[in-house]
Amino acid sequence: MTRAAALLLALLATLAAAPARAQDSTPAPRTGVVRPRAAEPRATAPVRPRATRRRPAARPATQASSPTRDSARAAVPTPPPGFSVQKRVEPDTVTVGDRFATGVAVTVPEGTRVALEIAKDSADRWRVLGAISATPRDSARSRWVLAANMVAWQPGLPDSLAATLRLTGPDRRVVALPVMLAFPTVRAVLPADSAQWRVRPPHDVWGSSVDPARMALLVALIVLALLLLALIAWWIVRAIRRRRARRDPATARERALALLERARTSGFIEAGSWKAYYSLIADALRGYIAVIEPALGEDLTTSEVIAGMRAAGRPEARVDGLEHLLRVSDLAKFARHGRAPDDARRDLDLAREWVEAYAAERDAAARPADAPMAAGVAP
Repeated sequence: MTRAAALLLALLATLAAAPARAQDSTPAPRTGVVRPRAAEPRATAPVRPRATRRRPAARPATQASSPTRDSARAAVPTPPPGFSVQKRVEPDTVTVGDRFATGVAVTVPEGTRVALEIAKDSADRWRVLGAISATPRDSARSRWVLAANMVAWQPGLPDSLAATLRLTGPDRRVVALPVMLAFPTVRAVLPADSAQWRVRPPHDVWGSSVDPARMALLVALIVLALLLLALIAWWIVRAIRRRRARRDPATARERALALLERARTSGFIEAGSWKAYYSLIADALRGYIAVIEPALGEDLTTSEVIAGMRAAGRPEARVDGLEHLLRVSDLAKFARHGRAPDDARRDLDLAREWVEAYAAERDAAARPADAPMAAGVAP
């Protein structure tokens, strides 16, 4: 039994200890006859003028009512003498899903057993948890406290709940009396929505809600931004291409000479590392040719480079020297062909001479024919 049920039992026991008072009956008149509250007063017949003839003699008491009326009165449950009922609920306000206890304190004749029945709600708005307890409050078993633990799932329910109280007398006669149990105020978990939700009518996205002038300005700004980005990208690409096209041949010659100097001081000849040694020589020559002759890139083979040099009208002696150096480098790199140290040093000197002489011949070919004559004329 939960704490709420125990508290309810204590309150109902206090109420049951009070003097028994019939709640289902009206105050008795002076004659002491108790008139049921549910019974409606009999309709009085319209007033008629008194007849001049005498009334017939009253019938015996055994003939005052018909058998049909007696059976109808017997079908209506009548509480036993001294019966009283008091209802109670704890707590009186709950939230949806909270437990509460409701019950009644009844006073019945001595030796009467009581039981409370609550029908199941078909809509499952509330539910009885566990069994309904019935606890006697005196040794004569004339005062009982009946309590039920319940839970409600819907707010706004009525403040009373119909139930059935079954009384079993000492003679095993059962009387079913309808009673009303107190029901608490059930509140919702969320507060009431003060702002009523309303569906707004649809509106045209591209209609009157959009300013045409602002939309046109926005489109123009987007197009202008795209054009500006394209112009910046084109300028960057052009600058890179111009830089590559205008690369100073002297810088390429210095790089080639630096690689050849590195090959001379690397110690590869003494160590016999011919592949590393001739790789530096080949990189210096191919890198220099790729700069001064853009058509002859570094991805070409030795045969393609030599053919391109001859097609460009370069001196045959220079082309033959270049072919010798590139062939020897390919043999060292790909066939692991060795060389004598003196031959290796001679190849390095030949590569350095080729780079310096080719640059001088290229500058002389690019100089105008009348340049020497102009240089010898006095101002």
